[in-house]
Amino acid sequence: MSTTTVERDLTVEDVIARLAKSKERFEKGDVDAIISKYADDIVVCFADLPEMKGKIEVEKFLRARFATQGDYKVDKRFLLVSGQTYANSFVGSWTDKTTGKQYEARGVETLHLEGGLLKVWNCAYNIWEAGKAKESSYFGKF
Repeated sequence: MSTTTVERDLTVEDVIARLAKSKERFEKGDVDAIISKYADDIVVCFADLPEMKGKIEVEKFLRARFATQGDYKVDKRFLLVSGQTYANSFVGSWTDKTTGKQYEARGVETLHLEGGLLKVWNCAYNIWEAGKAKESSYFGKF
């Protein structure tokens, strides 16, 4: 006979606390702390990148990302929670360590947990050079 443990639904307060910790870890570029909250078989769909599978692949992506992004700042806003899934919006900014150019971004994420660890991370993400959002946008011509 198999037994299944039912996890309690996340609350708004749980998610707001998770977002605060995520902000802290991402702004520090603390990849070890970030991936410590990921399931070994995590699946990540991030912006226009190919789907990433597994903690090792996601860790490589994050280390490469933070090697390039300097002074990363992010503000995450709670949107919704249902069971073990939640969503947030975010705005971010950083300086590219290679070119010195400053960038800004806006996006939304949905995150699904299993056993308290992040199992699925979907992120839609728009990036532009600081001060050039309208000029860089397809929709800027309307």
